Amino acid sequence: MSFVTKSLLASAAVLFSSSLPVFSQSLAEEVIEEYFAEARQIGVTIDPGIKTVSGATVEWKDVIFGMPDGQSVMTWEFIRAEEIGNGRVSVSYPDEIAFKTTANDEIPAISATVDLAGVEHIISGTADARRHDLTAPSIRYVVNTEDSSFNMNVEMIGVEGMQMHSGDDIRHFSGDFSADTLRVNYGMDDKDVKMSMQMDYHDFEIDFDADSITEETAEDLLNGKRNFKINYSMGSGTSTTDMNQPDFVGVLSAASDGGQGSISISDGVFKMSGDARAAAYELKFSEMPLPPFQAGIDVASTSIEIPLKKTDTVVPAKIMFNLSGLKASDTLWGMVDPTGSLPRDKANLNIDLTANMKWLVDLVKADQAVGMPAEVQDVTVNDITLQVAGAHLHGTGSAIIDNSKFPPEPVGTVDLDLRGGIGLLDKLVALGLVPADQGEMVKMMSGMFTLPGGDGTDHLTSKIEMKEGGSILVNGNPVK
Repeated sequence: MSFVTKSLLASAAVLFSSSLPVFSQSLAEEVIEEYFAEARQIGVTIDPGIKTVSGATVEWKDVIFGMPDGQSVMTWEFIRAEEIGNGRVSVSYPDEIAFKTTANDEIPAISATVDLAGVEHIISGTADARRHDLTAPSIRYVVNTEDSSFNMNVEMIGVEGMQMHSGDDIRHFSGDFSADTLRVNYGMDDKDVKMSMQMDYHDFEIDFDADSITEETAEDLLNGKRNFKINYSMGSGTSTTDMNQPDFVGVLSAASDGGQGSISISDGVFKMSGDARAAAYELKFSEMPLPPFQAGIDVASTSIEIPLKKTDTVVPAKIMFNLSGLKASDTLWGMVDPTGSLPRDKANLNIDLTANMKWLVDLVKADQAVGMPAEVQDVTVNDITLQVAGAHLHGTGSAIIDNSKFPPEPVGTVDLDLRGGIGLLDKLVALGLVPADQGEMVKMMSGMFTLPGGDGTDHLTSKIEMKEGGSILVNGNPVK
């Protein structure tokens, strides 16, 4: 695991956990010690500083957290807890905490601060089921590298969160978090390449359900012994990216109506899905005499499911990707089609594939496998659809995979249906986008590998058959 991954994992664990401890004198100390214990379990070293007790309040002063990588330190001026009755504890923090890393061969030293002014943190429940409720007018996280090559500012406004900690051998975390506004600004300056971005999104929400994970137990995610799931959503938002590099100087602006999604690893299966709505983009050039280009997408969605653990039987896998309502401005169209000969309807792309597969070895040992580390039993093309500039391509198919041969041999069929393809090709040739001789060659090849479809208009079909032994037929004619 990389230095950056370790640092982020450890610091995130510490920050999340800080919605943990609570005191009174007995209860306050008990909860804080639980927090320290959980941090130590993930490899964090803790210097708890000086502890003082005053009535129902306990304070740890000058607390230092050392991250597992040994190169990162987080310092807290104090952590203060006060029992407020009914088994509840109020935890207070300094307005700002500091995080620093030392440089290594690959990454410069990093300094960061977290602004916690106004945070209210209440802990309740029992040791086997602690609840943390957090509110804050804002939380801000600022990062800078020592060499000034990178800086980032993350601000969340109108913050509310709840987190439950439970379990003994394997600690379990669940809860939710929301912010009225999420703002992210960052800048990079890497010699010839300079870039900065400002993002502003509203109504950010997340809920999670996860087992504790450390570097040593990360493998348990792959074999199904530990699980996690995160759901997220956000409302409308905008972003602006300034780019300055040798081959391009300009500004990319984006806006969307929001989106939602989820990421999980459960029982050794990775799943990810999400969609974005009404995304619009504009590209402005700073050093080229070109007008702005605009493009947009009504809906973009993705769904992926991939098994991760070794099994004796095959399990499902799938990949789905969809772009609906892809459109470009007349300015952009005018560069490729100044005469307006191409239909400028919105384009659509859909790819939907499913399979059954299994890992023959543990995924973490895949590079040590003799032969193929995984087997795919079958593949189904549920749908491949592309609609663009008046042409419509549709495909379906399926194949059984013979894994006794190398490379594995598919046996099955794929059916293709193309409408308006020849008409589009002719227009591309007329526009000079496709050389005439290449256009004629494509037509000749299409005559060899397709059949007329429908009523004889610009409609072509093709059936591709993959046979045992490796032969391939197209419309009954052997091509291999």
